[in-house]
Amino acid sequence: VWQDVKQHVRNCTVCQAYKPESRKMAGKLQQTIVQNPWEMVGVDLMGPFPRSSNRNIYLLVFVDYFSRWVELFPLRKATAQSVTKILVQDILTRWGVPDYLLSDQGPQFVASLFEQTCREWNLKHKMTTAYHPQTNLTERINRTLKTMIASYVGNNHKQWDKHLPEFRFALNSAVNESTGVTPAELNLLRPLRGPLEAMLLPRLPPPDSLSYPKIAQLSEMQGFVEKNLHKARVRQKRNYDKNRREMEFEEKARVWLRAHPLSRADKSFAAKLAPKWQGPYRVVQKKGPVNYEVVLEDTGEDLKTVHISRLKPCYPTAEELADRYTRLLPADVQREKHTDGTDVTHGRD
Repeated sequence: VWQDVKQHVRNCTVCQAYKPESRKMAGKLQQTIVQNPWEMVGVDLMGPFPRSSNRNIYLLVFVDYFSRWVELFPLRKATAQSVTKILVQDILTRWGVPDYLLSDQGPQFVASLFEQTCREWNLKHKMTTAYHPQTNLTERINRTLKTMIASYVGNNHKQWDKHLPEFRFALNSAVNESTGVTPAELNLLRPLRGPLEAMLLPRLPPPDSLSYPKIAQLSEMQGFVEKNLHKARVRQKRNYDKNRREMEFEEKARVWLRAHPLSRADKSFAAKLAPKWQGPYRVVQKKGPVNYEVVLEDTGEDLKTVHISRLKPCYPTAEELADRYTRLLPADVQREKHTDGTDVTHGRD
């Protein structure tokens, strides 16, 4: 009897839609490996902030995945035109064209103007899955930036863009835990001299003094960084995967998609009382180790690519549903198997 109860509860649509998951989230860490400066660049928009005295509301952040070099640009409007202009004038024509540019699915980054610019510059544009921003390294920089900004603005939040140049200098001159050196040393082959270094440290040696060639210096530094990055990747993956579990879905599998409702007082709608899962959806195809393309089962609409952490199995499964449907069919239209394994359908004439 308890098996029947278990099966009934597991297949309950209301329970599946409203009950939260108590297990570890699915999807172990997938790491991005780069070997050269400006090989892959992450971009993200922070804001909206309070309108500053310079009339800025947003902050555009670029991060080089190899060196961790950061570029910051305050914006008055977060439009595709303004983002594309900065991409061309301050990134591509200054640091060169990277192999990949990673962004979220914000309207500025999916606009036709932005995509056209990427094609013109032969820049491969990759996007993170919805509601899974940690894919982008820029999100980690954003967290640090928010702390830095909050520490300096005090109660005057309109001054949030006042010290951005100093914040950029601090980020690019600080030793990174993963690489073991500063972003400036990897990107410029030299540390950034601050006011304290300029006062205490001696001047650089003259050009005729003995020194390593720049190419040899870069090669040696890249080897050093690669060792540190390897250790950091192993440590980060071990810590990340402690709270994750393996899970995989087959094509056409029935799944629930984690919902992200917003409360609406004018509609008397409370997010806390809304379903935590929406669907059912069907898996269209597997797009990578942890990403799936899904579509609404009933209508075939709402095609989207999502991270596996936002999915959970839907019961009854596709196989159980098909078997249940077959058993409900009249006997004269039941599908049978030939002895050679092929299907045949017997129906009325």
